[in-house]
Amino acid sequence: MKKTARAKAAQIPPTAVAQTHRRATNTGYARGEETRERIIQAALALFGERGYEQTSTRDIAARAGVNAPALQYYFDGKDGLYLACAEHMAALGRARWAPALEKVRAMLAQKPDTETLIECVWILVERAADGMLLPRDEIESWSRFMAWEDLRKKKGAEDAEAVLDRCFRSEVKTLLRSLIGRITGRKPDDVQTRIRVVTLMGQVTAFFSMREKALGEIGWRELDETRVKMIKAVLREHIVAALKSASSSRR
Repeated sequence: MKKTARAKAAQIPPTAVAQTHRRATNTGYARGEETRERIIQAALALFGERGYEQTSTRDIAARAGVNAPALQYYFDGKDGLYLACAEHMAALGRARWAPALEKVRAMLAQKPDTETLIECVWILVERAADGMLLPRDEIESWSRFMAWEDLRKKKGAEDAEAVLDRCFRSEVKTLLRSLIGRITGRKPDDVQTRIRVVTLMGQVTAFFSMREKALGEIGWRELDETRVKMIKAVLREHIVAALKSASSSRR
């Protein structure tokens, strides 16, 4: 039986994530890749605005400035394009997180003390916070895309979360649980460890999921490097204090 595009995507290793649903183009022929990228950007925007069910391939093609058969050619239809959007997000996310993950792994190889473990946690949280400086339209389109994804999950549909988790998010969460477990003397899968991870990262995600409200509470309308630096200073203060306290209480 012929496998669907989603079934195929579920089996791909992280290193191959950007290769799924990809038609080969002639060597040196960049126009095909440019067209594919344009279609993905148009699809991300429309899926975010309307959701999967209410978005037609015709509308995506019109926004991308291509003819409708191009979507079938490059992505094997709407299902393939939907997962290609998730894979696009995952590939960019992995590239952005890779330096922080590599740095933490190197530090852990040196038999770190508690202060170093706390610093490792901060490196990961800071990487998440740096995402606030991404272009606003990118943050908004990704956030809307994932908001509709939650509705798809309620209907029992296969979701894009698995693609993002497989590529980098599971590694980040697993590493954070391991670090905080070592700092507090609890197991990585202990419920209190999980609560700490959610609580710590929640201080960052508030600036993504409730961006306008959070900025309004501060009295800002937009973010720039100086303001993100101020936010990170407070985040670091909170996180270091909380983890030092948690470490002391285990004694």
